[in-house]
Amino acid sequence: MTLDTARKRWFAHGTTGFLLFGAGLAVVFDAAFRRIAEAQWEIWVAEGTLGLCMTMAGLAYFGSGVRYLVHMDRIAEYTDRRARSRARKERQQTELQMQRSEEIRLKPVRMGVQ
Repeated sequence: MTLDTARKRWFAHGTTGFLLFGAGLAVVFDAAFRRIAEAQWEIWVAEGTLGLCMTMAGLAYFGSGVRYLVHMDRIAEYTDRRARSRARKERQQTELQMQRSEEIRLKPVRMGVQ
């Protein structure tokens, strides 16, 4: 998984979860108001059930968004660790070449985020 894919999924799942959770809570509160105001129990039971389902789906999507946020952190950490390891190996090779009095060729530096 690339960083861009994880970022897109994090944003999509987090936003969807946030909206579902908020809408679910609104529906649950409306069902609670209907329970107090009306005598027909079928309406507020159905509305309350739908609201609880929407709230739980929102929590699930929000949790999935957190999962992709962790993926983004791990991708960044792994990329940083690989870059440090590569720099350490190049530095060791350069030091060995200096000890042997060999010609040292510097490698071009890449600028930008991969």
